[in-house]
Amino acid sequence: MPTSTQLETLTTSDDVSYSYFDSGEVPGNTYTTLVFVHGMGFNGGVFRKLFPLATVRRLRIVSLHRRDYNPTTSFRDVDLAGLASGTMEGQEEFLRNQAVDIATFLVTFAREQRIPPAQGASGGIALIGWSLGSVPAHAVVAYLDALPSSILSDLGKYLHTMVSHDVAAINIGIPNPPIYDRALWFEPDVEKRFNLFYEWATAYFPHKNVTSGNIADLEFNKFSNQTHSMHELSSEELAELTSAKTFGASDTLLLYIQLDVFKIMVRRTIFDTALAEKFLPNLRVRYMCGGASPGILVWASQELRKCLADPKPMYGPDAEEARDVKFNFQTEGNHFVFWDEPEVALDHYIATINL
Repeated sequence: MPTSTQLETLTTSDDVSYSYFDSGEVPGNTYTTLVFVHGMGFNGGVFRKLFPLATVRRLRIVSLHRRDYNPTTSFRDVDLAGLASGTMEGQEEFLRNQAVDIATFLVTFAREQRIPPAQGASGGIALIGWSLGSVPAHAVVAYLDALPSSILSDLGKYLHTMVSHDVAAINIGIPNPPIYDRALWFEPDVEKRFNLFYEWATAYFPHKNVTSGNIADLEFNKFSNQTHSMHELSSEELAELTSAKTFGASDTLLLYIQLDVFKIMVRRTIFDTALAEKFLPNLRVRYMCGGASPGILVWASQELRKCLADPKPMYGPDAEEARDVKFNFQTEGNHFVFWDEPEVALDHYIATINL
């Protein structure tokens, strides 16, 4: 089937619909579906260069627009009440609700499109959260116990892997190191802050070594001279892929979730043996990062990998590795590798899933 250039719509509840792009069914009905959840300020269209490459690799690629990214249903005040409450209970409830939303999308899509079920790491669905999109992707795994039984039972037939691509340290409950300059996040003007973020996120960072685990081998604040991603786009073309308004609204609220809430989310995702044994015990969790992504994102995965050996100091006295967790540190590609080098990016995603 030809690549769809039109947004499709899928209703997950009486008052919530998700918009998404879909590369289309693969002939022969033996294929794996990759469902991408985009990050901060950018909508699901950022993955569009992957779509033409999907069928030959026996992949179906779905890229959804998160809530508050038009035309997906916006958050209502009641939806954001817990997130904005400043309480751990309210913020965790928001994450729990997001888990139900995304899981319902996955199952409803699988049912309606009759995608092949999972067979090991093939067929079925690999859920890929990129950047801030790693938060709802983690939430799906963390709060499997919050899903309606009808959703949970079918999710188990399809979802075999959750991939977190370039997740931020704070979003996995790890405090930022002092070396990281956070000045852009304190710019009061939203448009200016988004422009600073855009320059930072699309840059190439000249790291010495992304696999050593040594913070001194990473560059946190200085860009290389390589042309930034997406800078060939006109302002009109960029506007089609971004939302400074959402960046400064609900996405910013997500950044201010308490660190302890993110710790709980990650503990429930990969360090809670009781949950892992009871809910989708064969679900695999993978982390990947780019060789020229911002240093804070590479460092986050390095630190989480170190926690696998002994997660208790970071994630609590009962924390222990509970799922099949692996890491893939790329030596090439920046935070937007799927835009600048889509074939390389897709090969990286496949390799990460198959670890």
